[in-house]
Amino acid sequence: MWLKRAIFAANEEYLVGIVLDGVRVWRVEDGKQITTMVAESARCLAVSQCDKWIAAGTDNIGVIMWDAKTYEQVLRYKDSDTPNILGVDFSPDSTRLVFATWLKATVWDIATCKQAHTLHHHGHGWVKTVQYSPQGDRIATASHDSVHVWDSNNGGLLLEIPVTVTPEFNQGLRWFNTHLFILSKSTLKQFDASTGSVVAQWPVSESNSLSCITLPKNVEFIAYSTNSTITFWDTSTHTQLGLVQYPEVNSIAISPAVRFSQLVEGNSASKAYLISS
Repeated sequence: MWLKRAIFAANEEYLVGIVLDGVRVWRVEDGKQITTMVAESARCLAVSQCDKWIAAGTDNIGVIMWDAKTYEQVLRYKDSDTPNILGVDFSPDSTRLVFATWLKATVWDIATCKQAHTLHHHGHGWVKTVQYSPQGDRIATASHDSVHVWDSNNGGLLLEIPVTVTPEFNQGLRWFNTHLFILSKSTLKQFDASTGSVVAQWPVSESNSLSCITLPKNVEFIAYSTNSTITFWDTSTHTQLGLVQYPEVNSIAISPAVRFSQLVEGNSASKAYLISS
């Protein structure tokens, strides 16, 4: 089984992951596979906080969204100029979907099935990450050389932060309250998302395009994976809390209530480890 990305549902009842033939859903309780939804060359994933929608960004057929109960496809959108999607996310109230392409991100209204805003990212190349803030009032987009913060209501640009974001596919940037954690080469950086100032930064092992950072809501630690190493850091003191090693980790996910950690290992001979905390 080729497994590349994974994410927990908000209710922790199931996992969603990218596999070779599409997007697969497993039940957490017993690991049973529930279904596989066809999505050729899927790269990134999102599950709405209401657990009603699942979305995937693909390499050449745009963005696809499914009903998370029936697994029926409810949206397929392909921009004729830029069909490759590197980042996708839902608003906290689950009413909007945002996805990242070449030099822009598109905000999609789910109820009307129409485009709400286009966020033109003035950076270098692809927008590789797009994420709503926990409050839903802002959206962060990241290209190779900058992060932009937008007003999610009117699409206005609020802030530009000159910083390199190394990982792709929504894995190198995370919101924490009103701050942004960004993985930049061999440094974890914490920015104030209102001013763009650096709040803290500390060295980590060298990252690459498949490295990943993640952190649970309301819990003050961050997990960082690169190659075969996963480290855990206190977000207040910036001290390392622990280190574990697995062969070739591609992605990590932490369940909303921090009951489980999920590690996606390998490319050709993949495994997923579900670890109870």
